[in-house]
Amino acid sequence: MNNAIHFINSEGLTFFGSVNASISHELKNILAIVSETAGFINDLTGLAKQGKDLKLSLLENCSDSIAEEIQRGFTTLKQMNKFAHSVDSPVKSIDLAEILDLAVKLSGYSSSASTVHFASPDKALPPAFTCPFLLLNLLYKVLCFTYTSAGPEGQVQIRFDAEKKDGALLIFSSPNPLALDAFWDPKMQRTAEILGVEHNPARTTTELDLWIPYASTQIDMLAKEL
Repeated sequence: MNNAIHFINSEGLTFFGSVNASISHELKNILAIVSETAGFINDLTGLAKQGKDLKLSLLENCSDSIAEEIQRGFTTLKQMNKFAHSVDSPVKSIDLAEILDLAVKLSGYSSSASTVHFASPDKALPPAFTCPFLLLNLLYKVLCFTYTSAGPEGQVQIRFDAEKKDGALLIFSSPNPLALDAFWDPKMQRTAEILGVEHNPARTTTELDLWIPYASTQIDMLAKEL
């Protein structure tokens, strides 16, 4: 189990760095737009001082643009804060739909991100006792993998099949075939083993299935070590 803890720490640093890099890039883009818009306002006011006509509609558009980017920044920081707190408790009970939603939002900052349609479960899922940060890492990688297949213009479909009582089946669908053999490497396999997650053969080449247990022996053992 010490090997599992070492693996989580090592993978966690890589994952943390990757997500922080994508979030900082998003915030940089937001600040760049605000800066450009503020510069345009300065140009307009400079022309007005020279006696040129100042169109209020242009100022309104600039104001709306800045307000929109500020809201986008607040939303990004909110997701960053949720991500940072995902390491507060190494093992705990979580809402699977909530952590999937966070994974979708964090992976959305990727340059290869596609449109995502997430179908909420028909009924409330039981809480899952797991390692939130490691599960978030797994879901994030799966999403980025499906984005690569779907392409920026494609749509990734996600849905839960909660018919089984001992866990939930999470199904990712891409409009294009998935190169699953190249994706499911030893690190992904080790992550799944620690979480007790199973990746089942999908019904088609355009789907990837993950079965996530509500409780597992692996997580119970990990909890005793942490």
